[in-house]
Amino acid sequence: MVARATALRLCQSLICPASRRQSALCQVATCWQPVRRSSPGCMHVRTCANVALLRSEDSKPGFCAPDRTSAPSSDQEDAELLEALQSAIELLGDDANAEHPLVEARNRLASASRDKAALLKRNWTDEMFQGGNDANEERVAEIEAMMASTLGRVQGGLHDSENLGNALDLVGVYMKNYQLDKANAVLARSGPFVSERGGVWMVKWLNHISTVRMKQGRHLEALEMLYELEMYSPYNSQEAPEFFETLYRNLAWALKALGRIDEAAIYFARMATMSQTTKGHLDWFDCWDIGKLAATRAYQASDMEAFYRGRDLIEQALSMHVKAEPDDLVMRAKVHDSLAECFLVVKEYADAEKHYSAAYDLLQQTVGRQSPLFGKQARHAANLHIAQGQYEDALPFLGEALAVEASKDAVNVLELMELVDTLVNAQQRSSSEAVERVESNHQSLKQLQSNLKRRGLDSSREYAVLCHKASLLYLHEGRTNPDALRRARRLAKTSVRILRFQAGDKDAGDWLKMAELQLRMLDSARRSRAV
Repeated sequence: MVARATALRLCQSLICPASRRQSALCQVATCWQPVRRSSPGCMHVRTCANVALLRSEDSKPGFCAPDRTSAPSSDQEDAELLEALQSAIELLGDDANAEHPLVEARNRLASASRDKAALLKRNWTDEMFQGGNDANEERVAEIEAMMASTLGRVQGGLHDSENLGNALDLVGVYMKNYQLDKANAVLARSGPFVSERGGVWMVKWLNHISTVRMKQGRHLEALEMLYELEMYSPYNSQEAPEFFETLYRNLAWALKALGRIDEAAIYFARMATMSQTTKGHLDWFDCWDIGKLAATRAYQASDMEAFYRGRDLIEQALSMHVKAEPDDLVMRAKVHDSLAECFLVVKEYADAEKHYSAAYDLLQQTVGRQSPLFGKQARHAANLHIAQGQYEDALPFLGEALAVEASKDAVNVLELMELVDTLVNAQQRSSSEAVERVESNHQSLKQLQSNLKRRGLDSSREYAVLCHKASLLYLHEGRTNPDALRRARRLAKTSVRILRFQAGDKDAGDWLKMAELQLRMLDSARRSRAV
């Protein structure tokens, strides 16, 4: 109760009246059309859509703790009505032909009930996927096989509601496992069929694609989609408070990711109001969200008293989560990570290490070492060592982070530049013996180049700078690996070639000078070695 009361007070204190979002909206997907309000024939679907419609595959963004309380009563009403209609039809005897009003009503209701079940289906998405990388991939493959089997059994392709519902459920699976290319492909394929149906189907599709955009780091696109969703929702906050609780949470997350903290505070406050309406209290997830925002805002304002209150709320949210959802280890890791960051920024390194280590171990155990969640956690562990000047200890974690970042679907050149630069800096500050002890980064750098080339991201100035920095990584491996200098020279040549095409750009020109100097040094080293 103390944590919930604290969360409410913090949430109210976060609101900045001067902060208002701009009203300009744009269409953000080729198959997006304004959501149409449900027709009377779809009332059964609309009535229950708020139960689980906007829950996404995990907690950032779009998660809402499953609520199974309101759906069963509506399902029971549907079943009772169908049973009553069927009994009445049986009494008609030979008069019960396809054109009879009772038969038509029964068929329409049966179809609406089937559509509702398909729309709300998320049993695949709700799976934990905590068995490690191999087990998780195996389970994804099994679900894909089930999806294929249903497509073959049920006629109509994605025009059929069961197939379309399965497709959107499969998207949740892909998002949960960070297989974003596949998620994006299924959403693009299903978009026209969802658009034909409109209404709550479009709401669910739009929520899914906005979540994918968030995971891809395309926060502004996600925000515009969510604004559209807020404007064109087929229900209001009184009709579907749980829907709006999650919508407001997603909007707050998108705004926070864009650095628009004051606007995020407004939506977190609205989220808290809806949470109180739906659950009667704030749960661990609400306290976590509010605590993070309060700590972030207070730290930026140098209000350390408010910062510590926000951090305390995150700590209480962790305890609440362990009690409420003891089996959800991935979410526990995320809360540990948030708490660790709060200790790191005030240089309380022992507590930061405790929580970072807990998060690292949990994610290694559950999602595996190839997951972007684990890669991010490895990077955070490296940051902790770097903050303490422990560059040699940071090297293995930076290598783990690079291995994940280089191969992930949502690869980002600028983020890779920053990571490789950090790795080069750590190598330069470490002893030669320490650099030699860690595993070579060659496979990661090879995967990085292949991944970016496949996505057409290998011709920009940023990619040229990345190649220059990666060349420096190979230089540090040259003492023990005879192929390292050759690889370094190849990347340096790529960097020079791309930058020469952009000679009119001043920044490109500055980088070109450094890249050409690096290439001359490598050419000289190669000639010396040949002699």
